[in-house]
Amino acid sequence: MTTPSVKAQMPKSVRLALVGVWVQAVLNLAVGFLLLALVNDAADHGQDEGAGLLRFLAVLSLLMAGALLLCGVFAGKRSNGIRVTVIVIEALSLLSGVLGLLQGSGVSVLPGIAFALAVLRGFSTVEATNWFDR
Repeated sequence: MTTPSVKAQMPKSVRLALVGVWVQAVLNLAVGFLLLALVNDAADHGQDEGAGLLRFLAVLSLLMAGALLLCGVFAGKRSNGIRVTVIVIEALSLLSGVLGLLQGSGVSVLPGIAFALAVLRGFSTVEATNWFDR
């Protein structure tokens, strides 16, 4: 007689953090495409000042969105590389938010800081470490 295999269930903290990863990925996609549209529109009207930095930020936002989407898709594979990748991206996002806050961006960076902290907390728990280490 064979025993049915029991599929391990993802811990609640990881599931909630994964929702944050998906939300951040979608928001990063939207911001990246919006910044690219602004840069292209400015270039069409001869306003090329600062376009290089904005284009860099747009591409960086799109790359981060792609990485977060891939991590979200493959989170069920339980690879520790996914957890580490998310933690690195969130740490960079947190650093970016704090720098923006220190430069006087105001409260507009607070949601990004909150998302980064929530996802970092979810992916840094003992349950998350155990889940991704299989």
